[in-house]
Amino acid sequence: MTAYVIFNYLQVFDEQRILEYRKQAHPTVAEYGGRVLIRPGEIHLLEGTPCNYLIVTEWDNMEAALAWYHSPEYQLACKLREGAAEVQVIVSEGATAASTDTHR
Repeated sequence: MTAYVIFNYLQVFDEQRILEYRKQAHPTVAEYGGRVLIRPGEIHLLEGTPCNYLIVTEWDNMEAALAWYHSPEYQLACKLREGAAEVQVIVSEGATAASTDTHR
């Protein structure tokens, strides 16, 4: 089942370090078979706590997403993000066609 890794940047303290992190982190997504679906861009908050931006990556399955997240290449990039932002990182399975049917 498809999996997604969602980065919710609640607050950015050092934009330059975040840019360096992204330069190192984003190539690792493709290297491990993932796809970036949402990059930082305009956000229209309709409800809830504001965030600076979102990044969403898509993976073939949960195992691939977790293998990327725990990879030495990505973990090296993560060190650049430490202290530069408050970020929620969420890994979630996607919905199957049957689970999106609201009539069941």
